[in-house]
Amino acid sequence: MITTKFNGNQYFSLDKNIIETHIDNKWVIAFVTRQLSFKEEDRLLPDGTIVKVNDFIDDITPQEIENGTKTVKEYCLANKNENLYFEYLLAISQEDEKLNVLKEKKKYEIQTKRDEALESGLIYNDHIFQTREKDKQNIIGAATNLMFDIQSGTNSISEIIWIDINDEKVTFTPQDFLKFASSVAYHTQEIIFRANALKERIEQAKSEQDLEAIVWEE
Repeated sequence: MITTKFNGNQYFSLDKNIIETHIDNKWVIAFVTRQLSFKEEDRLLPDGTIVKVNDFIDDITPQEIENGTKTVKEYCLANKNENLYFEYLLAISQEDEKLNVLKEKKKYEIQTKRDEALESGLIYNDHIFQTREKDKQNIIGAATNLMFDIQSGTNSISEIIWIDINDEKVTFTPQDFLKFASSVAYHTQEIIFRANALKERIEQAKSEQDLEAIVWEE
């Protein structure tokens, strides 16, 4: 069950308001699958009355905290609110841990930019072609069949018609289609290499200022 490490409050499910409350108070969220520990004590009220209360004993384990953080991350990813996850991490982190959290956040931002670039399309001969993963697989498959046809000597394929992003038919000669497929492969490789280089710079960053200087240039 979702549990506040500070006071033992428990919740059946996680939502944005609960996470924001923990961010505001810098409270740690744990995920506990056992009964919590309480100690009965006498407490003196302002009017002089003594009452018995059950005080929460904070025996939350590191594993339960790790499971709580994982639950927060899963919720935020499922609801496309990754920034909320990083806000939570920063709120509960010690000062000497915050740079690592900021590095994780920056790497996520670079990964997002990389994925957007990989799927944003490729301009070839004044046409924009889709470069989603399934599109690249189709291009590779067509290029492979074309190479087999050329190598076999049959040369039965005289042209290939491909559809650009605007659903316009584009006619390729066999050689030009192979150049097109090579351009798609190079485009993909260049984006991946650029992202990896930025991630290496993130790992080597020594300060928040170093991280701010690392940006994905369009």
